[in-house]
Amino acid sequence: MKLTIDVLQCFQKVAELEHVTRAAEALQLAQPAVSRTISAMEKDFNIALFRRRGRNITLTRSGEDLLRHVNRVLDEFNKALEEIAEAKAKENLTVRLIVDAASQILPGFLAEFRKSYPDINFELLLRGTEQRTSAISGANSNLRLTSGIKPVTNEHSVTLFREELLMALPEHDPRAQHPSVRLSDFIDDGFICLHKGQNMRKITDYYCEMAGFTPRVDLESDSLMTVREFICAGLGIAMVPQITWSNINSEHIVLVPVSYPRCYQYITLTWDGSVPLSKPAILLKDYIINYFVGYARAKAAEAMRN
Repeated sequence: MKLTIDVLQCFQKVAELEHVTRAAEALQLAQPAVSRTISAMEKDFNIALFRRRGRNITLTRSGEDLLRHVNRVLDEFNKALEEIAEAKAKENLTVRLIVDAASQILPGFLAEFRKSYPDINFELLLRGTEQRTSAISGANSNLRLTSGIKPVTNEHSVTLFREELLMALPEHDPRAQHPSVRLSDFIDDGFICLHKGQNMRKITDYYCEMAGFTPRVDLESDSLMTVREFICAGLGIAMVPQITWSNINSEHIVLVPVSYPRCYQYITLTWDGSVPLSKPAILLKDYIINYFVGYARAKAAEAMRN
C-alpha cells in the first residue's frame, strides 16, 4: 500500500489512543477501514507494529521506531500547511500595482492609504518596459497606473486627471525667461528623455512630431533625479509633466509652459476586466479614483509654490 498522509495519520492516531475503535471515531472513519490500514502496513513492512491485548493495543519496538519517523514527517507536513496558509492569507491581502506613471507622487499617496488599511500589502512593479509589464499584466488583482495622450474611460479603465507638459530648461537658458515657448523652438536642442518604450518618451515623440520635428535625444535615463541633474548641468532640456514630475523642480531649473501645441498627458488607472479583483484591490482602486485627483492637485500647487 502507498504510505499516504492519510495512512500515516491513521497509524499515528491508533498509536496515540492505543485503541482502534476510538482512533476510528477520532478520525471519523469506519473501524474496519482503520483495522485494514494497520493490517496492510504490517503486511507491507512484514513486521508487527502493535501487540493486541484484548480491545487495547500497544506499539511493538518496531512500531515505536516507525512512530518517531511518522511524527517527524507529519510535523513537517503540518508546518508546510501552515506556511502555505500564511502565504495564501498574505497574498489575499496583497495588491499588485504596475506603475508606468506617477511613480514620484505615489509613495506619499500609498502611505495615506496604508493608514486606513494597515494590513494591506503592496507589490509594486515600477515603470518597466512594455515587454516586462505585458508578461505580468494578466496577473490576478493587478491595478495599473499609466499615461497617454488621450483620456480612457471604460469598464476597466478610469482617467484620473489631465496634467500639462512643460519644458524644463536650465536657468541660464534665455528661453527660461519667456512666459511661454513653442515646441518648435527646440528643434535644434538635445533632449533628455526616458528610454524608448516608456510612456513619457512616446508622448514626447508624439508632440514633437506634431510640432514638425523628431527630437534629437542626447541622453536617456529612467531616473528623475538624473534627468534633473543633467538639465542643471546644461546638458539638455526635457519635456516634463507638471504634477507627476513635480520633484524635478529646483532653483536651477525653470519650467516653461508650451503655447503650441498645447501638450498634455492623461493619467489613467486600469485593471484586468476578465479577472475579479480581490477585496484589497477593490479598496485601493476606489481609493485612487476618489482621492487621487485632489492629491495630485495638491502636489501640483506645492510644486508651483516651490
